[in-house]
Amino acid sequence: MRKARDCCSAVKDNVELLSAHIAAKFRDDLLIGTEHSYKVTPACQTPQKSFLREQSDGVVSRMESNTSEYSKESYLNITDEEKRQIVIADPKFGMFSLFKYHMTRGYKNEVLKKKNAVYCSHIFSTLGLLPIIVFIAQWAMYIALIANQIDIYDRNSLCPNEASWKEKLIMFGACGLYFVKSFFLWDNLTDRTRLNKMIPATDTWTMLDTFQEFGFNLFVYGANIWIVFVGHGVDNMVLDCLAMEFLMNLDNEFEQLYFEYLPEAAVDIYDNSFITYKENYDMLEKKNKYCSFYCLHCLTFVPFKALLTSLMLFPFFCFAMMIYTPLCK
Repeated sequence: MRKARDCCSAVKDNVELLSAHIAAKFRDDLLIGTEHSYKVTPACQTPQKSFLREQSDGVVSRMESNTSEYSKESYLNITDEEKRQIVIADPKFGMFSLFKYHMTRGYKNEVLKKKNAVYCSHIFSTLGLLPIIVFIAQWAMYIALIANQIDIYDRNSLCPNEASWKEKLIMFGACGLYFVKSFFLWDNLTDRTRLNKMIPATDTWTMLDTFQEFGFNLFVYGANIWIVFVGHGVDNMVLDCLAMEFLMNLDNEFEQLYFEYLPEAAVDIYDNSFITYKENYDMLEKKNKYCSFYCLHCLTFVPFKALLTSLMLFPFFCFAMMIYTPLCK
């Protein structure tokens, strides 16, 4: 009896914590990550403490500053390698933000001159638009793969049930793998928005990079399940999985390689482009006074909530496909 009560209590605690987290996530803002500025539940500890800031109209608003391990000193006295990892981890810093860096600072080649070296990846990121080409290449190959599958798909066979047991087993394994990975997609969104210094979220580029980082992964996983389902042959099904995984990581691999050869560029970005949570909050408040940016910011509300909803429902979709696809393939 006691074990049953303990089990029920454990389930209740996990459900309550998960529900509070989901509610906090849906109150969150795409461009600033307000979820981490307050406790998810009263029992939680927060890495940030609130302080009161009086505005000119006498209204007192709640703002956030960093404490303990997230104190100001902790992000001032960090190593160059830690700075590189923070730049790579920021989901708002992607191909568009990297290209913007080259257009605003990188083209001066100060990093190369200090290092007394010339790297083609740096030079041609400006001259050859390499980050933009990576973005276009990702979507071009993704669209081509989907279009090819549409051409060969038999629309009258939702459940042909003609595959061999080996193909059905591959289908079950692929869906099971994506079921497991679906939880990490959500965790990735949670973890990578906890940064204390970030790229300023005050332009269209950061919005595009954020949706690309999380949305494209979701598109790839969903499309991969369908492509494997309509595919034939164990070898081809496995290769289809690998091809889509390759597409998903193209932009992150480019970023990793670029900063591996030129980590000084990541340090330059962190020191001169990244700002604190509070600075980002203040900048957004000022930018929101401009009608054009405010309208653009509001336009991100529905896509961001749709992205959150899709990430939340994706495990249920994968679980359902674990049952449906082996039976119907």
